[in-house]
Amino acid sequence: MKRRQWIIVATLMLAMLALSGCGVPTEGVDVTTVQPNGFWETFVVWPLANILIWLNGILLGWGIPYHWGWAIILFTLMVKLLTFPLNLTQIRGMQAQKELQPRLQELQKKFGKDRERLAQEQMKLYQEAGVNPLSGCLPLLIQMPILFGLYAALVAIGPFLINASFFWIPDLAFPSYAIGMAWIPEAWQAGDYATLVAYLILPVLLVVTQFVMQKWMTPTPTGDSSQAALTQNMTLIMTFFFGWFTLQVPAGLTLYWVTSNVLQMLQQWVVTRYFMRPSTPAVATAGAGNGGSAPVTIDGKADKSEKAEKAAVVPASTTVVAKPASASKQGKGKNKGK
Repeated sequence: MKRRQWIIVATLMLAMLALSGCGVPTEGVDVTTVQPNGFWETFVVWPLANILIWLNGILLGWGIPYHWGWAIILFTLMVKLLTFPLNLTQIRGMQAQKELQPRLQELQKKFGKDRERLAQEQMKLYQEAGVNPLSGCLPLLIQMPILFGLYAALVAIGPFLINASFFWIPDLAFPSYAIGMAWIPEAWQAGDYATLVAYLILPVLLVVTQFVMQKWMTPTPTGDSSQAALTQNMTLIMTFFFGWFTLQVPAGLTLYWVTSNVLQMLQQWVVTRYFMRPSTPAVATAGAGNGGSAPVTIDGKADKSEKAEKAAVVPASTTVVAKPASASKQGKGKNKGK
């Protein structure tokens, strides 16, 4: 878990460094006529900006209201469809890790004091089950550049988005890159509570959807309570960090992020319901009807290990009543007397 957390933090830091050096003019630029400058603008910012402009042009031609907002949502849907194979791998890996938790707990109890042996046994278990513990990081590695690239694209096409409303949001280009979070105290001091509410709804939705998604998709950590608490605190801190970040970026980016979270949870539900074979928990259960024991399965694969065979339990419908030894002998004596 610690290695994955460090990968996530390192990814965020690299993405922020790339963002800070993107060189996009803060006042915006006409990406349809101005040539990009450098690798980041050429292969990330300008293509994303032109895709948004193209989608907006189509929706505008169809006479659809709030066309810029719907263009961002359609763009998010396109990203999710393109990254669906990666998300499918992520969800399957997460589900497999959840099913491995009881066996990981056993390893923790057995080798808890020997960290090196514990790591070796955990990796051995992952390899036997065909599970990559870092599979959940791959979609993040793909989507973080898209997220920060979209931020730079929204900064670049800022003049196009001015006064582009979307339902309760007056301007998808607000708050701008230049003012940061200064708009919050200014609106509060001016008594402009409508503006505060309008632009705080999406960050709140982001925090809520991010929190629910992490709780739903992340396996419950095994091991000592300190490591579990560290993992939970790390997830919570990152969730609030994302919420704080969205308070100082254009609302269009936050709209993309919230939509992405909702689609991610929808994908999670669809994959677990239609793309994954049902499997029993890691602790074996007795077979129904014939009293036999069912094999332990990990991500739909039978586990024929010795521990799995010993884990079979008596069916719930079978009740075993042990008679006292003295009562049994008394019963036999009475039968002989008769």
